[in-house]
Amino acid sequence: MQRGWLDQRFAAFPHIRLIYCDIDIDASVDIYCDAHELPFRDGCFDGVITTAVLEHVLYPERVAAEIHRVLEPDGLLYSEIPFMQQVHEGAYDFTRYTLSGHRRLFNRFAEIDSGLVAGPATAFLWSIENLALSFFASRPARLATKACVRLLFFWIKYFDYLLRNKPQAMDGASCTYFLGRRQDTAVPDEEIINTYVGGQYRRHV
Repeated sequence: MQRGWLDQRFAAFPHIRLIYCDIDIDASVDIYCDAHELPFRDGCFDGVITTAVLEHVLYPERVAAEIHRVLEPDGLLYSEIPFMQQVHEGAYDFTRYTLSGHRRLFNRFAEIDSGLVAGPATAFLWSIENLALSFFASRPARLATKACVRLLFFWIKYFDYLLRNKPQAMDGASCTYFLGRRQDTAVPDEEIINTYVGGQYRRHV
């Protein structure tokens, strides 16, 4: 699925070659590999795109280091990671990140942009769906329940369009993105804390 929309997005740039990687044997990819140990030489890519991956790996910091390693100097990273989402890969779902945590994970990248992929409305819809699913164990019942919830409540997610430019919505984001440029030095933790975006005013001295 991601291959389809990425190919369309980059269709106007035929000089860019995309290499798709995954560990899922059912995925449409060019190479199967473990992101903890990417089978590529140092500095061989101009950019890396990782979407809905890092919540499923055992050691996100190790994967972040591998991404940094395979990027050329000043290479670009685009990452999407969920925050307010329920489990969606069963036993292979491990981690969630706030936007600050997302930035901290990629602290060896200078931030170009970051923000919401999906906001609190989508997070609310996830909660409704999982509340309903909590009453059913069988696969047919769960599939029917999921279909009913999405049919009845799909409209809720469109409130995110009203919230996308509101910093306070970040505290309840369903998913965030980070766009950064590779650098050799790490961004200090204090700087990451000071660039917090959200509605909370708490500061520790």
